[in-house]
Amino acid sequence: MTQNGIAIRALRRARGWNLRDLAQRTDLSHGYLSRVERGRVNASSDVLRRIAEVFEVPPADITRGDDVSADTTIAPPPVRDVPHPATTEGAYFHYTPEEAALFLPLSARKLRERVYKREIPFSSINVGIHFTGLDIREITEQYRVRPLAETKGSKARVKRAA
Repeated sequence: MTQNGIAIRALRRARGWNLRDLAQRTDLSHGYLSRVERGRVNASSDVLRRIAEVFEVPPADITRGDDVSADTTIAPPPVRDVPHPATTEGAYFHYTPEEAALFLPLSARKLRERVYKREIPFSSINVGIHFTGLDIREITEQYRVRPLAETKGSKARVKRAA
């Protein structure tokens, strides 16, 4: 939740309003206001001014004193210090798809797609998709570029066997 969202929720609850009451007074949807409170969307300066007018407070009370003319932004989530999968420490470390994508030739989105298709190994702990360092090593091996001579030899063996 952002500071703006915390301030809006506190002002709304202090007046005993629910999201639908605030939505009716600001001519905004209650779903949008919920996302603003939870920090899921950036509220424009016009929206923040409109909310401040309804609460009869200065816009600085909602925007933590930031310049109201600038759009508010959501702070990026903190970045974890992750060990390299090739180290002993990284072998059993659980990586998110975004973290695993740093070590693989696939994006986080492509990793998720391949997991849903069961094309690559992954670890499912509690909720969500995670990769251990061992999973990342195995995926790396799957997508390793092999020398042309190695691939020609394997095709030749397949032809002879058929």
